[in-house]
Amino acid sequence: MTLRIGILTHSTNPRGGVVHGMALAEALCDAGHDAMLIAPDVTGAGFFRRPRCATRCIAAMAGDDLPALVERRIMEIRDAVREDANFDVLHAQDPISANALADLVAEGRIPGFARTVHHLDHFPHRGVAARQARGITSASELFTVSRLWEDTLLADYGRHAPVVGNGVDLTRFFPGAGPRDHALRARYGLSRTARLVLSVGGIERRKNTLVLLRAFKELHREQPDLHFVIAGGASLLDHSDYRRLFDQELQAGDLAGAVSVTGTIADDDMPALYRQSCVLAYPSRTEGFGLCPLEALACGIPVVVPAAPPFSEHFHTPEVVWCQPECPRTLGDALRAALSIESARRFRVSGPVTAARFDWRRVAGRHLRAYRRLAASQPAGRPVPRRVSLCPK
Repeated sequence: MTLRIGILTHSTNPRGGVVHGMALAEALCDAGHDAMLIAPDVTGAGFFRRPRCATRCIAAMAGDDLPALVERRIMEIRDAVREDANFDVLHAQDPISANALADLVAEGRIPGFARTVHHLDHFPHRGVAARQARGITSASELFTVSRLWEDTLLADYGRHAPVVGNGVDLTRFFPGAGPRDHALRARYGLSRTARLVLSVGGIERRKNTLVLLRAFKELHREQPDLHFVIAGGASLLDHSDYRRLFDQELQAGDLAGAVSVTGTIADDDMPALYRQSCVLAYPSRTEGFGLCPLEALACGIPVVVPAAPPFSEHFHTPEVVWCQPECPRTLGDALRAALSIESARRFRVSGPVTAARFDWRRVAGRHLRAYRRLAASQPAGRPVPRRVSLCPK
């Protein structure tokens, strides 16, 4: 049975839930289903890369105030999907799109929807926190990406959310040099000779960037050819206070020449950036699953991650370098071990082998039983929507 599936994300930027939703839609299309990726698009430029599935970009307005922005995004998605709700399954990847679908359920437009919980945030604003909770409690079918969040949802909400996991595309992420590797450093103003310590996700408290900077500071004293690269960071949340603390410490430590903050990296450049790096430093305080470590391993570079869930659920001891993320000294020790010649040789072989365990086709297959339950609840006789790509090429 071919299913018509709408995958909804809150943004077209390369955040974890968006990357997951795009790869899921592609895998569903590869399996013969009719999947469309739907998201608000502030810039009009479309998704961060062109996916192998139909897309719909919703015209959206920018804003700085988070509570008002959340309400606006919910309205934008709700109004757009209301015009074309002829799907067998609608599947939200975040609280914003889940609330839009919950509104459509309340209106009687759709009988229910699916939701994947990638992680939960702490929001001091009561209205935003309530939206996060409603995005869980109103879903007909729940999924999550790790046992950590499966247990959290059961304990806090009494909801069962089976683990679907994550995957990695080994045709894009691999150890051998690609066509964009040679000029990558010049494109981003990086030294041709420095050894790169890479962090992905921008400067955020959740990504533990400040502690990572402190660990790098000590390491740089021993190994001055190291250069710290912080990539990514597109987010709806305001991290400016944390960024100010980071900038103050950066200047006080006289490290400005040894640190590069690139902002969002072109998606086509990400495999090359991993391959140009000596290690991916990923000491996140909170994470849903951790897609970037999978991508880095597929490219054959060492990965440093916390010795805690969710990472300890899906990686084994030889496959990554473990760290204690709150302690700069022990984090520095882990980075030092990962930067050794022995680690570089080992991970070039073992990294792709580890990554090969994580396949998007299997991730897509874990959704189908719940999808069919949702499809069975749809009224008969609905028109079949015409599938076209409406995002910029």
